[in-house]
Amino acid sequence: MDNKSKLVWITGASSGIGQELCYKFSNNNWKIAFTARRKDRLLEIQNLIGKDNFVVPANVINKREVKTAFNDFYKISKRIDLAILNAGIYRSVSCEDFKSDDFKDHMDINYMGVVNSLEQIIPKMKSQNYGHIAIITSPTGWRGLPRAAAYGPTKSALKNLAQTLRIELEPYGIKVQLFCPAFVKTESTPEGEHSLPGIITAKKAADLIYNSLKSNSFEVFIPNNFLIWTLYLLKFLPENFAHRLVKWKTGY
Repeated sequence: MDNKSKLVWITGASSGIGQELCYKFSNNNWKIAFTARRKDRLLEIQNLIGKDNFVVPANVINKREVKTAFNDFYKISKRIDLAILNAGIYRSVSCEDFKSDDFKDHMDINYMGVVNSLEQIIPKMKSQNYGHIAIITSPTGWRGLPRAAAYGPTKSALKNLAQTLRIELEPYGIKVQLFCPAFVKTESTPEGEHSLPGIITAKKAADLIYNSLKSNSFEVFIPNNFLIWTLYLLKFLPENFAHRLVKWKTGY
C-alpha cells in the first residue's frame, strides 16, 4: 500500500512532537487526522500541510469529544492505519506545594486520554484485521525523578497498558509500540528545575519516531544513545546507589 492511501491519527498535535509528526507524515504523503484542544493551532497546521487532511479538535479527557473527533474522520476515511497517541501534559510538583489535583490532571490527560482514544481505535482496527498503535511515553516512567511525581506514574501505567495490548491485539494483526523520548524541547519542558542532558528538538524526536515505526522493536528509545540507556539501567541498580546517582545528575 502506497503512503497516499494510508491514514494516521495523531493526538496532542497542536505543538511539540505531535505538531512535528504532522509535518513529517505530510512530507511522506500520508493522510492525517490531527487532534488537540486548540482548534486555531490545528487550523494553522492544516494551512501548511493541506486542506485534504482532517482537523478534528477534542480534549482527550472528554470521552464524548474524542468519539466525535474520531467519527468525524472515520466516516469519511473508512479506515485507520496508524494511531499515534501523544497528547499529554507535564506539570512540576513539589513536596512544598503538594496538591492532589495535579496528580488527577496528569492521570486524566496522560493515561485516560490514551484510554479514551483506544476505546475508539481498537474496535475499528480489529474489524480491519490490521493496524498500528504507537503510544508516546517517557523514561520518567522507569524511575522517579525530582518534581515528576505526578507525571512519572502516568508513564509507568502506559507501559503496562501497552504490554497488555500487545499480547491481546497481536492475533488481530495489530502492532503496538511504545516510544520513549528522553528530554525534548517542547512547551512543557521543565527548564530551570534541573539539568536536561542530551536535550533534542521536537523535530528531531519526530524524525526518529517516524523512522522507528517500521522497526520490530516494542519499546523504542528516542534517541537511542548512552544517556537513555543509563536511565533505563537505573532500575536494575541497587536502590541506594540509583538514588544517589539521580541526585547527583539532577543537581539535588
